[in-house]
Amino acid sequence: MIRHLYVHLPFCASRCGYCGFVVEVGALDRRDAYLAALRGELAAERSRLGALETVYLGGGTPTLMRPHRIARVLGDLAPMLADGAEVSIEANPETVDRAAFGKLRRAGVTRVSIGAQSFQPELLASLERQASADQVRRAIACAQDTGFGSVSVDLLFGVPGQTTTQLEADIAEVGALGVDHVSWYELEIKPETALARMGAQVPEEDWAADAYESIVARLEAGGYRWYETANFARPGHECRHSLAYWSASDYLGLGVGAVSTVDGTRWRNTTGLAAYIGEVAAQGVPARIAEPLDQATRRRERWMLGLRLDRPLDTAWAGPPDHPEALVRLEAGGLLETAAGRVVLTRRGRFVQNAVLHELMEYA
Repeated sequence: MIRHLYVHLPFCASRCGYCGFVVEVGALDRRDAYLAALRGELAAERSRLGALETVYLGGGTPTLMRPHRIARVLGDLAPMLADGAEVSIEANPETVDRAAFGKLRRAGVTRVSIGAQSFQPELLASLERQASADQVRRAIACAQDTGFGSVSVDLLFGVPGQTTTQLEADIAEVGALGVDHVSWYELEIKPETALARMGAQVPEEDWAADAYESIVARLEAGGYRWYETANFARPGHECRHSLAYWSASDYLGLGVGAVSTVDGTRWRNTTGLAAYIGEVAAQGVPARIAEPLDQATRRRERWMLGLRLDRPLDTAWAGPPDHPEALVRLEAGGLLETAAGRVVLTRRGRFVQNAVLHELMEYA
């Protein structure tokens, strides 16, 4: 039985310059139709679900659905939640206030992840973010005052034009806000995004490497555990839903474009809003593209995901690497340690995780 559920809420007021996700800009008049389709897909898939340990409402901008619609989804899920379940929602700062957070908490949300990306006005403009730095600060303060179990903030580094001074200012800002959890990703300019079409260039690789080390060092000094490649948490505030992904657990994804991995098969729902709504109405579930995951793929994914974490990888669970002889070389180079069938990256190895993986595994 599946114990981890992702729900995709795709609506956005605008598309940010770096966004390559499945989103629907505008179309807010379709929210009720989408909600009905989402609940229909949930009803059709209910037999797959066990006691849900985590639920993640992502997007898009989930909070554009407004609390009363989110409450209807969570009301459907309430009988399926395990005791102490983590229920997370992503929130864009300009779409929430104290009243909205209060309604979300009463609806059953336990964890909020607020999309800041930066606190620097120039960088927010280049990313085409709608919220100002002050709106980000207010949203975080409102979420903290509402009493959620965890409040997280999402940021980016390696933004085109970003300076060391701007990075240091963002690091200081996060430290002052005292959030429970921080996700801080290096920006990747994906094809077909506005930044790609503009020909935007990320900072040089050496700058990005130094920036990453600064982020890790300063957050650790502030009491955060660097528990995953791009994620930091105060004790007890790790994102349990994300940990399920990194542990290669099965999960079900509901909604337009949502991905599921169940019993060795991965599938993706249709990516068009109108198609999704129509297909669920006609047949209970949307059209899906399925991909069987063979043992080699699953083994490689376990290595890729498991080495993102700060805990040892159990090779009895993951299987052998494609190049086991590389383990000796990488251990001698101080990049990983092995003992009793377990492998863990050293601190130095964590900063070059991708290079380590490509020594160990064959990736297409």
